[in-house]
Amino acid sequence: MANSTSRRAFFNSLLGGTNQLAVSSLDEHTTPLNIADVYHLLRRCCFSVDETFAKTLVGKTAKEAVNLLINNAPSLNKPTPNFDLNQGFKNPNLLGAGSPAYQQERTFNLETHFKQNDILKDWWVNLMKADTKSLSEKVTFMWHGHFTTQYEGNEPIAAQWIYRQNELYRSLFLPNFKLFLEKVTVDGAMLMYLNGNENVREAPNENYARELFELFSIGIDDGNYTENDIREAAKVLTGWKASHFIEDQNLYTPYFNTGNYSTDDKEVFGVKFTVDYEVTKDNAYKNAVEKLSSVILEQKGEAVSKFMAANFYNYFVYSKPITEENSIINELAEHFKSSGFNLKSMLVKLLSSKHFFDVNNRGVQIKNHLETLISFSSHFEIETNLLNKWTKEFGLEPLNPPNVSGWKGYRNWITTKTLPAYIHEFSKIITAKTNLEMGDWAAKNEGFFESRALVEDICFKLFPKLPNSERIEKLEKVLLGGAPYYEWPEIAQNKENAGLRVKALLKAMFKLPDFYLN
Repeated sequence: MANSTSRRAFFNSLLGGTNQLAVSSLDEHTTPLNIADVYHLLRRCCFSVDETFAKTLVGKTAKEAVNLLINNAPSLNKPTPNFDLNQGFKNPNLLGAGSPAYQQERTFNLETHFKQNDILKDWWVNLMKADTKSLSEKVTFMWHGHFTTQYEGNEPIAAQWIYRQNELYRSLFLPNFKLFLEKVTVDGAMLMYLNGNENVREAPNENYARELFELFSIGIDDGNYTENDIREAAKVLTGWKASHFIEDQNLYTPYFNTGNYSTDDKEVFGVKFTVDYEVTKDNAYKNAVEKLSSVILEQKGEAVSKFMAANFYNYFVYSKPITEENSIINELAEHFKSSGFNLKSMLVKLLSSKHFFDVNNRGVQIKNHLETLISFSSHFEIETNLLNKWTKEFGLEPLNPPNVSGWKGYRNWITTKTLPAYIHEFSKIITAKTNLEMGDWAAKNEGFFESRALVEDICFKLFPKLPNSERIEKLEKVLLGGAPYYEWPEIAQNKENAGLRVKALLKAMFKLPDFYLN
């Protein structure tokens, strides 16, 4: 009963206490950043915090720091994954369905796709772990959850295509939203995942058009679009193909099949699409893909701006804003629309605002599994393959979201399954380290020789904000293990003894809600 009550109290604290948000405003936060401000910014913009880099941001304005995180993105040196990015595959369907040659080739293709996508996951998580000075990987992951693609679809998608999509999101980063819609529409992995490959004039496939409106740009609210708009948009986007088979043209380059393109008149959101031009790839891109993206923004701009502003807010500030926060989201949406749907402008506005830096907006966002694991790993290394094993078991497998809607997030990140697993696995990692290792780790903190100061230093690193004095005192007692506080300087002289006590402190911290919040 005691354990049940304790667990219930934990979840009430974690889930019930994450909605105490301030409203404040989107006015610029002009006070120079202190170290707590910087840590808050970096926790939301990166998967872990680099202490040395954090100190360089102290004293800068919020806008200066945010622009630096944005400008750092393209300058980062990123390795490529360790497989042939241009490897083509034979099409087993050309070998006679059911034949031994068909079975052999199909098995080879499937096994290779799974193996290479596993390599790709490790590669990406390593980028997330390494990128502590820019918004690059946090934004790339946001787009991965927004313009969703599963490599394990009805048919596994080749890692070569998934890599290209991942790089597309990283290279586009924060462009005008119109450009993003255009590029995603003819992205090879997206064409394969949402059946754009099968979207032909004789039988238009509506999957992508539906998700383009519902999940990618406008939102599902009543009146945003009709079923006829979806049908017509699908016809507009006919003819685009992507392939990983060596027998097809343009390996790993999306191409246009003129014979599959619908030349009928169409109408989306009251705008006519008439094929009064020669049907070529360039003309179809300009008069169909580009035009449809423009029409979405021109005809449904208000819905798009609110939908995207809410998504940015949910990702960077709080997953479930209360009613009062709608005014903030509406103001952000107005800014997004008036900027010509400039994604960078919207993000800078949000991340440099008084609202973002309000102390009541710290420690309210439940970490996703990548944030929890990578931030832990930044202090106590977790091998990438083990980290990916856990993310898969916990329900957040990079490159393989559960469905086209992506991950639900919010309270789904902490459950009666994942919490005990975290506590057990993190404690096991700490136990496996020598006392001397842990003593050396603790000694890097300025307050190492004062028990209360050391607890505060460690809480500052691992919690989104410092607990109150009463909770700090309880953690200090765990560190001291029954010894009076004035004996800690002597205990700390022996790093093995200190390390043993620090292990106990960390294991107690893993059981607290703060550890799983940003």
